[in-house]
Amino acid sequence: MGTKFEGVDILDFLGQVVELHTQHYKEDFDVDKELIQKVALSGEPEERRLLWMSRPCGTYCLSEREVYLQESNENKVWMFYHEQTNDPILAYALTLDGLQDGKVTGTIYPLDYPSHVERVKSLSCPIDRVTVTFEDGVQFTLPYQSRRRQINELMPEHGTPKSMQYAPESERELAVILRRERLKRDYHAKPGNVQEYMEKLKKASMRGRLKEAQAAVAAPGRGAPHKGGLDR
Repeated sequence: MGTKFEGVDILDFLGQVVELHTQHYKEDFDVDKELIQKVALSGEPEERRLLWMSRPCGTYCLSEREVYLQESNENKVWMFYHEQTNDPILAYALTLDGLQDGKVTGTIYPLDYPSHVERVKSLSCPIDRVTVTFEDGVQFTLPYQSRRRQINELMPEHGTPKSMQYAPESERELAVILRRERLKRDYHAKPGNVQEYMEKLKKASMRGRLKEAQAAVAAPGRGAPHKGGLDR
């Protein structure tokens, strides 16, 4: 049985998680806040569905839709820290309702990060094409497989790419997958108490940092690089 926190101040909740769990590169959350505040105003419900993670070294906020597209940057980032590191990850699904009295409100679902990554691996959809917006504002829709070559050919005239939007081979299949996963997540989640959750997280964080300190004294070594070498 999962948990959900409904009608909460999204940024306040995530900020508390950052203070308890993210020890370095906390400034990553400043980027996340800008994105969350921007998409909270979107008239597109899909844009207000996000996945967010807190790591010991930084945070990430990603479009849930893009995470379910094979080989997208969001897909690679979301899976990287499960497949390539031993970092303890706190992961959440966010549904933004909008702005209320200057605050971003919505529902937060804590996720079992390893299990969620495995679900994404088994359900993600192949990308068919990508719409690239260049520095001069011109857009081109390119076949995904040949995008790098065509982008390089277009850059001398149009500048560097500023954004990319991916389209799957089947929009219908992706929509069905997202709808099913969200319905299942909500159905199995019971309302939680934010204060109680944060108290448990605080205790777990203290125990975890004590273990890390003991391990570092016993066998000092290097941790995973910030963001794993992947671009935001």
